Amino acid sequence: MEHIERESMEFDVVIVGAGPAGLSAAIKIRQLAIENN
Repeated sequence: MEHIERESMEFDVVIVGAGPAGLSAAIKIRQLAIENN
């Protein structure tokens, strides 16, 4: 069996979807990130 190498990426937050809830979550997370930096 072949060994398949996969790229690994780390995220603090993943937002799935770009509807109203996803966009609101992205905006709020960005605001919190600015306040905490």
